[in-house]
Amino acid sequence: MFDKSNFTLPKKTGPEETEKETLDILAVSMVLGLSLNQASPKPRVTKFSPTTEASRDLSLPPSTTTADSSGVAIYRFRKYDYTCILLKTDAVVEVKFRLHDLEEQADSFVPNKVTVEGNCDDYSSFITLSWPGYSLIIFFAKTPGGQRWFINKITLLVSPDVKGLQGVEVHGSLENERKSPIELHHTSSIIPTPVGKSFTCKELEIELTPNEKDNPPSGIYGTLFLRLLQVQPFKDETAPIAVGSTLAIAVVVT
Repeated sequence: MFDKSNFTLPKKTGPEETEKETLDILAVSMVLGLSLNQASPKPRVTKFSPTTEASRDLSLPPSTTTADSSGVAIYRFRKYDYTCILLKTDAVVEVKFRLHDLEEQADSFVPNKVTVEGNCDDYSSFITLSWPGYSLIIFFAKTPGGQRWFINKITLLVSPDVKGLQGVEVHGSLENERKSPIELHHTSSIIPTPVGKSFTCKELEIELTPNEKDNPPSGIYGTLFLRLLQVQPFKDETAPIAVGSTLAIAVVVT
């Protein structure tokens, strides 16, 4: 179980149809690709450093993951021959729910090796990290004048069949509904940053909640923990990873 003691608490957006299509495709992929026999990712032992890395070697195949010398994962989504979204972080997802009047939880470190997908447009983009039983999608947008970018939504898809969630009560037909991932979201805009700069943060905690219209399991909610975060969407092919705003500790709630 993840120990949170290490965390100190303190344009024009893309069409909704595109976002829904992305979530539908990921839901089907999770159903088809989840291996119940595969062990859950183990926590990485990392030595964290507050130093922000400079730009990396871009002579890599599209949509790659690597790690820096301290073990912090670097996820790249590449469009054509350049990285258009870079995300560097040591991340954990945590899901809590009620079962027999008790609060239970499941958590997973986001592995170094994940499937990276996404899309990059002039005013909206997203990156998806997928590993067995989970998909994390981060949506980015620019302000109307195109001077700043921000995260406008985060979605976590979790299979009810992952370890720790197998007792969760999914409403509706058990035969059909258990094949549908649980969806948790953060829908408030966060971390506005000048275009051409990256956002860096030592610790960021983001609350994820269900859409009640989905008739979610009782008392379910989630948290995304990001340590040593550096993220930059809307990169062009020549710009280095430039440091923008820095925040020592942050907690983002709905």
